[in-house]
Amino acid sequence: MLPVLLLTVVIDLIGFGLILPLLPFYAVHFGASPFTVALLAAMFSIAQFLSATPLGGLSDRIGRRPVFLGCMSLTVIGYVGLAFADSLLAIFLARIVAGIGSGKIGVARAIIADSTPPEQRARGMGLIGGAFGIGMILGPLLGGLLIGPDPLRPNYSLPAFVAAGTSSLALLLALVAVRETRRDAPHTLTGLRLWRNPLAPLSQLAPAVLAFIAINCCINFVFSQIEVLFPLFSAARLDWHAYEVGIAFTFIGTIVLSMQGFLIGPLTRQFGERRLLTAGMINLAVGMAMAHWITSTPMMGVSILLTASGVAMIGPTINSLASRAAGDHQQGIALGTMESLAALGRAVGPLWGGWLFNIGINIPYWIGGALLALTLLFGWRAIHPKATP
Repeated sequence: MLPVLLLTVVIDLIGFGLILPLLPFYAVHFGASPFTVALLAAMFSIAQFLSATPLGGLSDRIGRRPVFLGCMSLTVIGYVGLAFADSLLAIFLARIVAGIGSGKIGVARAIIADSTPPEQRARGMGLIGGAFGIGMILGPLLGGLLIGPDPLRPNYSLPAFVAAGTSSLALLLALVAVRETRRDAPHTLTGLRLWRNPLAPLSQLAPAVLAFIAINCCINFVFSQIEVLFPLFSAARLDWHAYEVGIAFTFIGTIVLSMQGFLIGPLTRQFGERRLLTAGMINLAVGMAMAHWITSTPMMGVSILLTASGVAMIGPTINSLASRAAGDHQQGIALGTMESLAALGRAVGPLWGGWLFNIGINIPYWIGGALLALTLLFGWRAIHPKATP
């Protein structure tokens, strides 16, 4: 079933990749400021933060399949709303719905955790990252073609309609092929309590899981600034528009796909998950800190190579380490909380970065690199314990 699940995620993420590099320009089209663009990204992540943990807990209680299908349906609704948007408010509402639907990624990770032995889990998590990579290769490239190369006459609705179509196809495939993987077990933290307080599971998770959740939250806080502000940064520094940004996102997707789809398994066997996580954080920090020296396309390419390879190493290793530290019957709640707190970082990060961007376009990247270095320093003991399990 896993190949079909991954194909479903790939098709859905092509729609995600279609929209992601175009959203800042879409918002600016309706008069949004850099801070409003950051707020738009934050609202998606806030919706994800509030829903990912409850959805993970719900999948532990009623099963992975119905929750996964429900999230896929919300994603389709969000893209349709975006296609018909005629104001900034409509764009915000569409992204909130899509943010709730993005809880499917945490559920997909729980399905993989249910279906793989611990020693193969990093590779399994890497396949989800590889699915992101394929989506980021094909999605932005297709989105750039659909919006057109003329920045004065962009077609923002067509990419959203196509994204809705790809996600609808993924939903139909999931309906046919995705099976239930949840293991029956008693659950003590479900229902309305999770919706009232997404942080409630923190009291029941092991300290090692909590450490990886905190590190992941910090990483997402920092990286979200690159992800959201990159179109504005590239426009200011290199005079790029949606067409060029789409090509750049395709380059990012190629790197992520190569790393997570093909290399993460051999690299994990050779160096171990903990060393790869450390190397990924270093790459990401250096790629961000060099923003000041980006004055040409080749220099931008070097920065993208470092940051994308860093993210590609971080994603599967930290999710695998958290999954292995959690109990067999807490996969949904643990990985859902991981996704929820990551979303919180992605919600606050763009707001912080947007404010700094108004002061100076390099400042978010300098501070982000420094914060990553501090996260690695304070998280070193959790990443590299004296007795590695």
